[in-house]
Amino acid sequence: MRKITTLFTAAIFGACATSDAQVKLQENFESATIPALPAGWIQTTAATTGWKTNSGAVVSQSPWTCPAHTQYAFIDDWNNDENNNPSTLTSPVFNLTGVTTPYLSFDYYFVGGVYNSTGKKETCIVQITTNGGANWTNIDTLKGNSTMWQTHYVNLTAYAGANNVQLAIKYTDDGTKLPGVGIDNIKVYVPAANDAALTAVTPVAGSPTDYAVTNANLTLGGTIFNKGASTITSIIVKYQQGANPAVSNTVSSVSIAPFTSYTFTCSNPYTMPGSLGDYPIKMWVELPGDADNTNDTMNTSVTAVSFNPTKKIFVEEGTGTWCGFCPRGAVYMDSLANNYASHFSLVAVHNNDPMEVAAYDAFVGTKIGGYPDVIVDRRDVLDPSALIDVYNQQKDYFGFADITITDMGASSFDFSVKASVKPALNLSGDYRLALVLAEDNVRGGPDGSTWDQHNYYSSHNYGPLNGAGHNWYNEPSVVPASQMSYNFVARMIVPTPTGAASSLPSTMTAGTTYDYIFPAFTVPQPYNRANMKAIVILLRNSDGAVLNSQNITMPLGVTNVDAGVQHLSVYPNPANDNTTLAFTLTEKSSVGLQVLDAVGRVVNTVNAVQYEKGTQHISINTADLATGLYTIKLQTEKGTMTQQLSVVK
Repeated sequence: MRKITTLFTAAIFGACATSDAQVKLQENFESATIPALPAGWIQTTAATTGWKTNSGAVVSQSPWTCPAHTQYAFIDDWNNDENNNPSTLTSPVFNLTGVTTPYLSFDYYFVGGVYNSTGKKETCIVQITTNGGANWTNIDTLKGNSTMWQTHYVNLTAYAGANNVQLAIKYTDDGTKLPGVGIDNIKVYVPAANDAALTAVTPVAGSPTDYAVTNANLTLGGTIFNKGASTITSIIVKYQQGANPAVSNTVSSVSIAPFTSYTFTCSNPYTMPGSLGDYPIKMWVELPGDADNTNDTMNTSVTAVSFNPTKKIFVEEGTGTWCGFCPRGAVYMDSLANNYASHFSLVAVHNNDPMEVAAYDAFVGTKIGGYPDVIVDRRDVLDPSALIDVYNQQKDYFGFADITITDMGASSFDFSVKASVKPALNLSGDYRLALVLAEDNVRGGPDGSTWDQHNYYSSHNYGPLNGAGHNWYNEPSVVPASQMSYNFVARMIVPTPTGAASSLPSTMTAGTTYDYIFPAFTVPQPYNRANMKAIVILLRNSDGAVLNSQNITMPLGVTNVDAGVQHLSVYPNPANDNTTLAFTLTEKSSVGLQVLDAVGRVVNTVNAVQYEKGTQHISINTADLATGLYTIKLQTEKGTMTQQLSVVK
């Protein structure tokens, strides 16, 4: 029997006994003793136990997990036959005499969750017989394209009045060694004529969507599930905040067929209060003749805030050059960067390759299930292919606070940054800041083949994959490092992946700005500062969630006020034949430079030239320089600045 863990399931299953006219067959698999099926139930072909038990996290008899249910039938095609002879669960004999509109309902959970119309797949076929099993008729097919418990309904009206009825659910994994399917709460019954259930309300309390600015209009909505046998064409939806008058909304000109859902928005928006805080809201539906009123009502809450911060979603990708599926991650991360850059801060955290940052990799490794998974705001772990959906679903999530990044100025390759946080609501607790440096266009170094990218999409059956500069289907199974360029590569995280303790006060007031200066540190060489981004993330330490992020393109630059120079940087760095020194003059000045080797000898000189105020560039020829570390010395009329340069041949 299922443990009710969501509002949706509670709404659907909470009152079956009061609204169902007749029940012809019902089984929740709680009454029997493992491993025997309940009396009258038969499973054919399977060599494993007919059903399993689950205490919530682990199925003790099997590596496969069906969460949130206790005991349930489990049909598998794993152990009994790898040649795709399906397993079948068959019900006891029952009758449908004296009824006119019988329905079958049951819960199902595909543990593998695989369905590909052009490749391997897992399915369940629902069958019925009315002559003792001599002839079976297929009446429905379920595809294994979701790994969550779902409830399914089948109209059995065509078999009303029949005797000697049996049902069967046949599972096959198409020979792909997939785990199987859980089946629970099987019932054949006659539903009430009218029964509307409110199964969801939006915004959801405690979600990133339940925030709105004071005095603004907020559109409420939800989902209606028709549990009755009659189509719903019109229904009243009402909501009420506290003791205020209820607001009525008519949902009309609809056609909600039996056992289908309809998502609605209220025609009358809710006006947010003028004071910050949380406000509870009750919502319910009213349908004439509704047989069960216990599933009509749901509760939520909304939070009034002072402004709507700019939200940037923080994505951490677990990846590695050894991982043949990781080109998929590169493609979808690249798609976000090309199409939705202003909505995201992107970091690729490498594992067991030359780009690995040990502490960061260890942290991400505890969060993901495999490579390439992505972590979204340290709240959701997803396959990279879901990232476009993340944009569509989460781009308007509440950001909690605006974040501003300011260059504090530092010498040479040192780096110092100030993060300013302005919350949109009062916050109390342990909130922290962390700084990530991420680099684009990272290319292989002297480590040789460890920079090669493994590629399982090469001429394989995993489907086409095109992006991030490659048509992966046409690439070899190992793409040489000379043809690879890696983006979003995590180079540093300061001070730790879980942020700086006490970087923000334990109590913050809406609209007040709080500054934190990260301790100055040196950007490691030979990282290319010109290709790097500085990303600041706002963390809630109680659950580790990233509430918001902000990023700016480096180089933030080396600044020397006395010399009249701001934002000094060199790119590319490392260089081969040529590099460019970029800087901003605060006033018109004569500028020249020297390049010095590791022992201080001058190996190149650019004579002084008069430059105007503003951003300037000086090209430096490095073709004759040997591999090594050099110092560029910039001389103005007021002072001197230096910048390090790495030359790699």
